[in-house]
Amino acid sequence: MQSRGKYRRMRAMSTPAPHSTTSLALHAAVAVVFGIIATVLMTYIPLQRVDRGEGAKIRQIYRGEYAWVNAQDRAFGLAWSNLQLTPTRMTTPLLDGELPAWAEPPPPPYPDVQFLRIGTLAVGWPLPTVAFRWTVTTTKRNFPIHAELDDGNTSISHAAESVLTGGRGGAPEERRVLWVGALTNLAIFATAAFAILRLLSGGKNRSGGRQAVTQPADTARSE
Repeated sequence: MQSRGKYRRMRAMSTPAPHSTTSLALHAAVAVVFGIIATVLMTYIPLQRVDRGEGAKIRQIYRGEYAWVNAQDRAFGLAWSNLQLTPTRMTTPLLDGELPAWAEPPPPPYPDVQFLRIGTLAVGWPLPTVAFRWTVTTTKRNFPIHAELDDGNTSISHAAESVLTGGRGGAPEERRVLWVGALTNLAIFATAAFAILRLLSGGKNRSGGRQAVTQPADTARSE
């Protein structure tokens, strides 16, 4: 017949901790909150820290009857796209030149102006979470600059400054959340936080479990 001490020891080893489900839910909630905070911070911090971009690359893209000059630049957590509509329409519609979804030009019709420029700044790391857009239809505004001249590395920092302070080219006219990037970043940060919390919790539980197993053994010896 098994002693009461041995029975208690076996029961303690087989019965799950009563707070394990609560601990799991708590860790999940904390991880989600951390993911939200980290996503917000990694959207705001790149705007604050940018000095210059890597240097814009200029090319031409085609969307139907319309040709655009496009300048693109990057920095940590930032991506810049400057589009300028060319005055001559294509006789044969053409789709050529890749753009991120957040940088695509709006559909026609377009205003009848000499220079239509569309500057878009996407912000967020590791994926963009928010896009800011400036649309210029007059030569009186110098930001964004003409796309064919945007081959330096300062437009991206000027755009960040405009987002934060409204300086340079003024505040952006459009702001939109890039939900795929925002939710993906949240999931990445939350998953990392949850894994760390479970790892730390597992270490504590193993330490506590060893103590819980030895106590019935002592009781058994005393009986």
